[in-house]
Amino acid sequence: MGIKDMNFKKQEPVSFIQEYSPQIVTEVITAKTADKVTNPQFKGEVKQNIVKFPDVLGEEHPFDFAITEGLYKKFGFGTAVVDKYVDYIVGPGFWVSSEKDEATTLIKQWMQDVDFDTVLRGWIKEALVKNGFLELGGKPDESIKGVKVLDSKYMYVERDNKGTVKGFNQYRGGFQKFAKEKVIPFKPHQIAHISFNKIGDMSYGMGIMYPAANTINNLLQNETDMHMLMHRKANSPYHIKLGGVVGGKYYKPKASDVTKMGKDLEWLNNKHEWVTDGLTEIKVVDFGNIGEKFNEVLKYDSDMLIYTFQVPAVLMGMANINEGIAKVQMDAFQRRITSFQAEIEKVIEQKIFQRILVSNGMDVHVEFNWGRPSSAERYERVTKLTEVLKTPLLSQTLAGLLEADIVKSLELDEDVYEQLKLEEDKKKEVERKREEARTQPLVPGQNAKPPTKQGRENYELLEDSCSCSHCKEVKESGDNYNDVNEWLGFDYQEYIKQIESVIKAETFSQIAASSKLEEAAGMLSQSQVSTFKGILENGFKKGHSIDQMVKAVNKKVGLKDLLKMEGDKIMQKDGVNIVVRHGDKRAVGIVRTEVTRTANAGAIKHFKEGGISKIRWVASAGARTCVECESLNGLIFDIDSHPAIPVHVSCRCTVVPVTELS
Repeated sequence: MGIKDMNFKKQEPVSFIQEYSPQIVTEVITAKTADKVTNPQFKGEVKQNIVKFPDVLGEEHPFDFAITEGLYKKFGFGTAVVDKYVDYIVGPGFWVSSEKDEATTLIKQWMQDVDFDTVLRGWIKEALVKNGFLELGGKPDESIKGVKVLDSKYMYVERDNKGTVKGFNQYRGGFQKFAKEKVIPFKPHQIAHISFNKIGDMSYGMGIMYPAANTINNLLQNETDMHMLMHRKANSPYHIKLGGVVGGKYYKPKASDVTKMGKDLEWLNNKHEWVTDGLTEIKVVDFGNIGEKFNEVLKYDSDMLIYTFQVPAVLMGMANINEGIAKVQMDAFQRRITSFQAEIEKVIEQKIFQRILVSNGMDVHVEFNWGRPSSAERYERVTKLTEVLKTPLLSQTLAGLLEADIVKSLELDEDVYEQLKLEEDKKKEVERKREEARTQPLVPGQNAKPPTKQGRENYELLEDSCSCSHCKEVKESGDNYNDVNEWLGFDYQEYIKQIESVIKAETFSQIAASSKLEEAAGMLSQSQVSTFKGILENGFKKGHSIDQMVKAVNKKVGLKDLLKMEGDKIMQKDGVNIVVRHGDKRAVGIVRTEVTRTANAGAIKHFKEGGISKIRWVASAGARTCVECESLNGLIFDIDSHPAIPVHVSCRCTVVPVTELS
């Protein structure tokens, strides 16, 4: 069965671009007739095939819309493709936004009143199969009272010779005899027209069905031929030979014998047994492997349909391919869907929303937005944003924007998020002031009470700031682990000496320049590193706060702006060096990071000399504690095998010694 057998309105099998009845007069507008209509906005003219019957209906359809409508109704593959497009275009939903809340509210209420989501599906389906004409009810100066999808087979676009739409006409009468009363005119504001796959200055779109019509015809014809042969083969027709040569003599059957054998075949069934003489030969007609003959042709036609419709084969269940190729196909299909959405969005905003807003006295734009991304897309986006947030040099401004994007992607309440964020910022500010005011650095055992003869209950193993379950257990019982005195006869001055030795030996490679270029980019020179070492040593000896050390670094080291480098080159934008961090902002991060590094390195060195083999990680508990540090809190490591401290810039983690009782 081909297209010609599907009972369409017009069934010519050779050409799909149908000719109208000879009674219709087609007028081609050229430069000779250009003076009949003028449009001062454009100079270029468009070619028009005008349908006159006898009055002008509009421009001739580029093909018979009944054909593509029939394909959608009766060709299952075409039905599935169109429905897939509609599902992917409209399925995720849509929403509107505007600078003025009252405009958004007005449009939302209108869409609800006219059941726009249901109408939109039918409108888009009509546009994909033929052309999409949507009637907009109401007068020009009134809001749109309602919407209705019109059958494009009966709709004609009327333009002037410059291509400007003058109006639309609907004609539901027959072409054999003109019925003027069946012509219904529409003004431009009364019709919203979606025309997909428009070519050049055409007034109609080609849709997605018509370009595939020839391939569909070939496929249907091949399937018809194959099924015909399969049907004939399934009947297992017999070829019966009567008569033959015996002993050199030819025995020819009588005509009555041949007729009788034919009649016997008429009541043949699957239980019939044949008994014949030697002159009767019965054979089944062999058609060979029919499937093999048609497989390649049918596969070719199916592939051509996939290419023409531009729909992924994996989406139609026609391909067994790896995940990577499937993802590429789906990405390409999604881009095509996005292009269709952009066309629809433009028509909705300009032809529908604008009219509603103007009629209500609103000079504002309302944006039509397509719906939310899928769960997989949102998860992938959140994952990427989370990874970016882990970047140490990320500015607070950008971090805030990324967090807001994550909130939106997870569809959380943005107002609640903003309120919680304000409360969190207040807590951080209080904590920051408290931290900068207290004596630094905090090191294991700094606040420990000296041992007394009364017993272990008077000893503290670490600061009260640690609330992990392991440390609580040590504080409360004292039965599982030795106290500070039993570890190493703790001497804070001795511990400070270990930190000083670490500082003297430390190269501070993270902040020190290894070349003149790095020094020019803001990394510390050797003299600056030496000055910085002195500030750290003095700070540890005198118990200076972080704030005091930061002021000393700003005053004595003279930090410059840190410039962005790639390879052996300082990066620039528009001839200006790109600044990663300004000099007056660098001291805080450097001091906090290096205090943590040297204090913990000195502690570990001190623990080793005291015979300690295990350490416990202690993260500074608070609102600013990061996920990585929090996950390490309370974990016990071998003293020679543990994560690097600091974990990141401005890390506040530390370690305490652990010794099991024998």
